[in-house]
Amino acid sequence: MVVSRRILDAITLFDPQPGEELFEIGCGTGQAIEALLTRAPDARIDAIDRSEKAVARALEVNRDAVARGRVTIAVGDIEHGPATKRPRRRGFAIRVNTFWTRPGIAIPSLAASLRPGGELWILYDTREAKIEQPIKRSFTAAGWSVRRVSGPGAFGLVCSR
Repeated sequence: MVVSRRILDAITLFDPQPGEELFEIGCGTGQAIEALLTRAPDARIDAIDRSEKAVARALEVNRDAVARGRVTIAVGDIEHGPATKRPRRRGFAIRVNTFWTRPGIAIPSLAASLRPGGELWILYDTREAKIEQPIKRSFTAAGWSVRRVSGPGAFGLVCSR
């Protein structure tokens, strides 16, 4: 599969490390998983997406990594439960709108998905106040710290509990 530039830029900014155990919210067709494993082949990733069709495609695209036990991909919704069975130190979401269209709804599930001190990287290919402000407000109101990160072609908010 050809991975889009916006996904590559987001994964470059996220900077996965060798051996890291991560989760992805809103994996779509699995492009970010593929890009992430190219950068960190021994990483482990649990991914969820609301769409059964997207999950089926992501499983197909990443079938070798799934077969090796490096990747799990499931239908799931962060608004209704954790992204992973075991809390992880870091997770990410690329262009997932729920964080700014329904601010705060997913925070309890995110807290269950992250270890204490863990980070959720919410990544976009554009920086807009309509996206940034609701995310910052909802996470800081819940007692999380939020810092801004940016790189060529990507912008993000790193939310730490």
